[in-house]
Amino acid sequence: MILTDAPPTGLPPLDPQEFLGTRRKMIAALAAAAASTCLPAFAVAPEWGKSPAGVSGDFWTQPRWVWLKRAGTDEEIKVVYWANGQLITEAYHQISWFLRDRRFEAMLSADSPVIAKAERSGRLSAAQKSPWALMDPVVLDILYSYSAWLSIYGLSRPLMVTSGFRHFISNELTEGAALAGWHPKAGAVDFFIQGVPVEQTARFGQWLSGGGVGLYPKKNFTHVDRGRVRTWKS
Repeated sequence: MILTDAPPTGLPPLDPQEFLGTRRKMIAALAAAAASTCLPAFAVAPEWGKSPAGVSGDFWTQPRWVWLKRAGTDEEIKVVYWANGQLITEAYHQISWFLRDRRFEAMLSADSPVIAKAERSGRLSAAQKSPWALMDPVVLDILYSYSAWLSIYGLSRPLMVTSGFRHFISNELTEGAALAGWHPKAGAVDFFIQGVPVEQTARFGQWLSGGGVGLYPKKNFTHVDRGRVRTWKS
């Protein structure tokens, strides 16, 4: 199931390494994701209090998939992105495009004066005028864990994405956004799950220990990223 536009051939993805010094090289990320993962297998079932049936010890050798939907749009994707020990390039690009910065995309379409000013000042080059970037594969593994978690318990529903990659221009315009955070590094996603309390969603992320987990109960979303293991509430 892919109900989203394909990545445009004339609009290549950004590599945030070009303008964010803390971003590791994507080739290293791809190699690391193909070889191993930093996340645990499903040894126990958090929240429900018992081990679910049908969870095998080879969780990370099975095909990895995600089911995502953009909140407020008709865009939806359910696809396997990793199988037989390697990333599936086409699916990986489709997910990365799906998680593009829709705000920056709209700014480009509207010839935003903010973008024009950034170009004139030299802060934004022509090569950086793209709303999408290749997502860090580790954050995709985190999303896979959530999708599998729901599936294991018979909850057939997607993760409702509110934010994925965030261009540094639009990130500066986002209230409360961390300028040195993982959204501009293509390594973070904000989402909620319909029918699942956001506190419970965040607790599962904490149990995974795959990176940062932020709980935003007033805004009804959970933030996950592939940075160091840490938690916060806002």
